[in-house]
Amino acid sequence: TEGNMKRLLTEEEVIIPEGVTCTVKSRTVTIKGPMGEVTRSFRHIACDMKLVERKGKKVLVIKMWFGTYKQCAAVKTIATHVENMITGVTKGHLYKMRMVHAHFPINLSISEGGRVIEIKNFIGEKHVKKINLLPGCTVKKSESPKDQIEIQGIDLENVSLSCALINQCIAVRHKDIRKFLDGIYVSDKGHISEEQNGYDPSDILHQINHTLRILPFKKK
Repeated sequence: TEGNMKRLLTEEEVIIPEGVTCTVKSRTVTIKGPMGEVTRSFRHIACDMKLVERKGKKVLVIKMWFGTYKQCAAVKTIATHVENMITGVTKGHLYKMRMVHAHFPINLSISEGGRVIEIKNFIGEKHVKKINLLPGCTVKKSESPKDQIEIQGIDLENVSLSCALINQCIAVRHKDIRKFLDGIYVSDKGHISEEQNGYDPSDILHQINHTLRILPFKKK
């Protein structure tokens, strides 16, 4: 069948921008940039990875020989991971989370230089929930709005997993989740450099919502 047929060669290329250094050794990729260094191993995937120079630019070439349909799909996945690593060391990754509560306000405190979060009074609970962020991630409270926190770092996987730890730590249990919507949810994703330049995607969303609110509603 077509699903079991093997392709002769599947190839993907990732261009390494200026100011970024890429090294490959035994399918372990290390990316260095202005904001730091990220290392990731792809040794669990059988493929060829090497750096070449084309038209004065360094290019990471990923090849897989005689791979099945599902095995070849991993080539594009590796290329995407490397692109996210490059974005992380040049722009950084920033996730925003909003605290949602109906009655009991969520008390959130940050300690150890933004590496530990303590959550109190979730749905009136006395138990204090403590979350240790993954390496390379820091959290801070936003100036506006007040019920928002920002998790940032250069490793996209660690940043997103840290957000998942926060979200899952205060999951509502033994209650109807359609009624009890309290929690901390991801509201926006972006880059650290955009925030420093004053770009805020929520401003655009606010303008769109305001425009929709003032549009006249015609009854049929």
